[in-house]
Amino acid sequence: MRPIPLNFQTMYADLLQTLSLADMPHGSISTRTIKGHAYLYMTAKDGAVRRQVSLGRADNPEVQAKAAAISDAAARAREQRTTVSALKKARIPAPSLPLGRVLEAIANEGLFKQGMTLIGTAAYQIYPCLIGAYLPSSALMTNDADLLVSSFVAKDEPQDLEKILQRADPTFRALMSRDDKLPKVFRSANNFQVAMLTKFGRNRTSPRLVDGLLCSAEALSFMEYLGEESIEAVALYGAGVLISVPPPIRYAIHKLLVAQERKPGSPKRAKDLKQAKDLIEVFVETDPAGFEDALDDARQRGPKWRRNIDASLRLTGQNVRQGRLFSLAPKKAKPKSKHR
Repeated sequence: MRPIPLNFQTMYADLLQTLSLADMPHGSISTRTIKGHAYLYMTAKDGAVRRQVSLGRADNPEVQAKAAAISDAAARAREQRTTVSALKKARIPAPSLPLGRVLEAIANEGLFKQGMTLIGTAAYQIYPCLIGAYLPSSALMTNDADLLVSSFVAKDEPQDLEKILQRADPTFRALMSRDDKLPKVFRSANNFQVAMLTKFGRNRTSPRLVDGLLCSAEALSFMEYLGEESIEAVALYGAGVLISVPPPIRYAIHKLLVAQERKPGSPKRAKDLKQAKDLIEVFVETDPAGFEDALDDARQRGPKWRRNIDASLRLTGQNVRQGRLFSLAPKKAKPKSKHR
């Protein structure tokens, strides 16, 4: 385990807190005169586009106060961009440009606050500052984003996911398969793909319609476990993007579960096991009791859960005896006594 220096962990934690407490968008303020009256407008970046929103008449005190708050938020955003740059220079993984734009558009729409969760390799790349250690594979770029909507809360008015993604890249288009009533996969001209995933319902059918997003989602085994809990995190793009990801321990155990659902020798199985192993090596050093508790909880959910977890642990070279995990790290040799 290679720890991230404490000063960078502190910078990340401060950035996360700032974004969590932010209640005002940031942008530039401009004035336009229409029919002899001055109006204030906010221009803000949203993925790959800039949107202009009317705030109201410039002589309205409430509009003036809102414009001032937006300007203050813009000043804070400049400081946040400096922090993001410093963290990236410290080799903290950051999303690629296409992924960063997608996450920004989704966050600006409020979908993460409504219960959408980023999972898969894009989420794994977010974990280093959350666990305090560099991860060997976290710097690898990914050309897709998996979004979990097992606990999504829809708004009264439908939100069109395809149009939201087109703010990140106007070439995003829905891909329809034979069984789809609504799309569950979206792809851009540069082959960046966004896939919607969810848990199974009572009838075990897939895909399932997603209320309020004009799309569907593929239901997969064990997604109910991954979707039970999420935490806030920062994607190091722009001034920082506040997103939701599964807790790292839950992510690692989910990888242990799903690896056994893959074909032996498949690249996806190897990646699942590698990501799980990398995270577990950190937990064994930093929070062994918490990880053991999470393993116990998952194993108690059924015989298949226990078999999958223990089989994957063995494949990652870890020692499992009587359902308990033992550190995979080799024991340090005792220093030889010196004789005069």
